[in-house]
Amino acid sequence: MKPDPLSTSEILHSLERLTVPDAIDWTPTVTLGGVPQVVSVRGRNRGNPVLLFVHGGPGTPLAPTGWMWQRPIEEFFTVVHYDQRGAGRSYRLADPEIVRPAMTLDHYVQDAAELIEWLQSGLNIDRVILIGHSWGTVVATTLAHQRPDLVEAYLGIGQVIDFRASEKASYSWLCNQAAAREDSKALEELEALAPYPGEQPLNWDKMAIHRKWVERYGGFAAGRSDCDYYTHGEFTSLYYQGENLRSTTEGNQLSLEMILPQLFDVDLKDLTSFDVPVIQFLGRHDQMTPPEPVTRWMADVSAPRTAVEWFEESAHMLMYEEPGHFLTALVHQFR
Repeated sequence: MKPDPLSTSEILHSLERLTVPDAIDWTPTVTLGGVPQVVSVRGRNRGNPVLLFVHGGPGTPLAPTGWMWQRPIEEFFTVVHYDQRGAGRSYRLADPEIVRPAMTLDHYVQDAAELIEWLQSGLNIDRVILIGHSWGTVVATTLAHQRPDLVEAYLGIGQVIDFRASEKASYSWLCNQAAAREDSKALEELEALAPYPGEQPLNWDKMAIHRKWVERYGGFAAGRSDCDYYTHGEFTSLYYQGENLRSTTEGNQLSLEMILPQLFDVDLKDLTSFDVPVIQFLGRHDQMTPPEPVTRWMADVSAPRTAVEWFEESAHMLMYEEPGHFLTALVHQFR
């Protein structure tokens, strides 16, 4: 008699199981900056170097979609994700009205520092390879600059340096694309945003229109008019069902509300002296965080080692778009 068929989520969960003797698969809740936050620690050998991912969004954890690209990396590294304060599974662990006033860059940086200190004890390590993605690069770059004692190297993916300059460059690209495609609907909506980003703080209504056309024209995921596998990816994870899934949605909304006004004024151009290696993985087609401000900044960065690696067939989601290249680039840079 054939057993009942497994659901897609159950099959993925079975595949994710790590069964070798030295593996680690640990999902503790850790209090960081006074706020409980869910941490994921996975790898096939506890002795491997540790990669700590600081997710973007704001408020969109990488953990629920990590299975799409992470498993081969776990053979060479221990991979750590955490759902930031007010985001993902962490959202429901603390009263949002208590967390809300402390959703500032300084608090996010301190959370990441405390997490590394916790990992030092829990995994018996000295430092981590710190990886920021999108909004997470603001947190991670600041931490790498302030606390090199905790960081072996810093890797930026979808790096934010000068948010206003990035939005301006992306908007110019969009307008050119819309004109070349003779897309009257896009031109109408984009012209209504002008001047973009302007001098006033951005609101989500304006950014949503901008982001819609960036996604439509392949600036989020190269060659695609959407990035549904990521934006709806939490539905594939057993760890983000039911209450956790609702928390992810509500946490994303809260994080956008609180962090977007702060992002508008982000300018890291003056952070150019680092005591740790600074690496950038850049998607050639990225228009969420265009590469040009990053390459200009990297030309001024002083660090023990710098490197820029281009992902020619990627936009903003390069670990999903070129997972093989991502794996080999990590091994090349850090092993």
